Amino acid sequence: MSMNLLHLIFAIALCCTNNNAAAFSHQKAFSNFGTSLLSHTNVLGGATPPQTDYNVTREDLEVLDNELKHCGGEIIDAHLHTAPWFNNGEELAAGLAENSISIGLLYDPYPKQVNLPYDVNTKVHSIASSSNGKIFCLASLNTTHDNWEEHRQTELDRLRSFLSKKDGCVLGVKLAPPHTCLPLTSNIIGDIVEHLHCHDGNNKVIAIHIGTTPFCGPLGKQFGLKCLCGDEYVNPRHLERYISNYPDITFALLHSGHEFLPPGDDCFHNFKYTDECIALAKKYPNVYLSLSAIFALHPDGKLKYPGGFETVRKMKEADIAHKVFWGSDQSFNTASIRPALIVSIKAMIEAGFTQEERTWTLNGCTRKVFRF
Repeated sequence: MSMNLLHLIFAIALCCTNNNAAAFSHQKAFSNFGTSLLSHTNVLGGATPPQTDYNVTREDLEVLDNELKHCGGEIIDAHLHTAPWFNNGEELAAGLAENSISIGLLYDPYPKQVNLPYDVNTKVHSIASSSNGKIFCLASLNTTHDNWEEHRQTELDRLRSFLSKKDGCVLGVKLAPPHTCLPLTSNIIGDIVEHLHCHDGNNKVIAIHIGTTPFCGPLGKQFGLKCLCGDEYVNPRHLERYISNYPDITFALLHSGHEFLPPGDDCFHNFKYTDECIALAKKYPNVYLSLSAIFALHPDGKLKYPGGFETVRKMKEADIAHKVFWGSDQSFNTASIRPALIVSIKAMIEAGFTQEERTWTLNGCTRKVFRF
């Protein structure tokens, strides 16, 4: 199988429905996807999917233009993953610029069940470092070993080596517990937090996927993916002891506990973990929330995952608008980035975010959290 196709399949596992997923074996992925590969991604040979308008109107573009003016032309996308359409930072930055994004934050987890033909940290760092200051990244480590103690030091050293880069590209740590089957109750979390606490640098940030993933449902079974979305993998309260005991570390709760599975699914939690995320952000100065993937759209402009407008309203009512930052989680398809941004802005307007609060969400908060 060609390198491009391996990269394509892995990128689909990360991004097919706007969530980075636990990985799968190359041969099994190839045989399971077959002709369905195109129907789910509209991607062939690493090309960008066909452009669609996502039902974006002239009025929508005027809303975006207004926000850009108040943001001084700077909107930061704080949730990007690698994808087949870019090979370096200049290409990624150019694609973002076409969608009104001036700066991006890139990261991938080390997947379960796959031996990738490249090292994840090396890849994301090479993209960030070739972007002329437009792309930054987060580092990760492989937490999927059957015997963590045997690999513990090697993995922590891996993390340390990238956090210690002197070029300023690496801004923190990325973890994806549901996709890598890492319980938030695991001692591995404690090892990572303690390691970051002892790290001599200003990039003491942990960005953690909090919320379910579509791959915990029928989609995961179809593609042979193992992801886990029970309480121990998605409940942010399991992190509270670290949040409380390590005030020097910033905890960025990606997706804010959103539901990416439908009501009736065994792992549908009725947004109770969104409420927990909001409560933690309100209580602790070192907790921040992201709006990433919440406003992912179908090509016809309909929301893929309901509940985002209600989540933003809850954030405003809880008086934590200053603790929220934006990310698209749409880098698998450049055409979907700007529509997701526009809907996010409209949700903030509808929820009563002031102009200052919206501007803060679109750039200022991200700069504060990740200490650009």
